[in-house]
This record gives sequence, C-alpha cells and structure tokens, in this order.
Amino acid sequence: MDLIKTKQFFVFLSLLCAIGVFLMSSAFQSMAYWGNDLTWYWVGVAFTYFIWLMGIVFLVIAITRKVNVKGKLIFGLSMLGIATFIILICGFLWTTFVIIAGMSGI
Repeated sequence: MDLIKTKQFFVFLSLLCAIGVFLMSSAFQSMAYWGNDLTWYWVGVAFTYFIWLMGIVFLVIAITRKVNVKGKLIFGLSMLGIATFIILICGFLWTTFVIIAGMSGI
C-alpha cells in the first residue's frame, strides 16, 4: 500500500498518461470515419484531452508529495518528471494540431 502513496508512482502514472495521449491522438483520427458525422471524432478528442489532464494532475500530485528518497534516485525522479511534463506538453500541442489540421481539410 505504500507504493500507491509514493512520488514515483504518481510520476509513473503521469508518464503512462503522456504516452496514452500520443496513442489516442492517432486513434481519434481514425474515429472520424466511424459514423456519418464527427461525433466519435469529438468523443476521441475529449478522451484524449481527459487523459492529458489526468497526466497533469498526477504530475502535480507527484510534485507536491514529500520526498523520502536521496541521492541519484531523487535526481532521476526529477528528470523523469521534467521529461514527462515535456511529453505532456508536446502531446497537447500535437493533439491540437491534429484537430486544427483535420478541421481545415488538410
């Protein structure tokens, strides 16, 4: 039960959400062809942004947690948190780009 309360767990969840944003951004593009309108496309977009938001929330929770680790582990955890944040921002920008490009007809 201590694993769920640790900072590492929340950084890992945030990283999984960041990866999920990129996976869902390719999935919701194909969802545009599921029906006669764009309903499923926008459902996919909403789910992708929800995953992104959950990644940000997990990262904020990880940052606000007290650190009980020392040395190289704290450095690695900090670098993983920074990398996860960069991946989340890139995922948000990529998803937004895909939406703009899809609506413009590119």
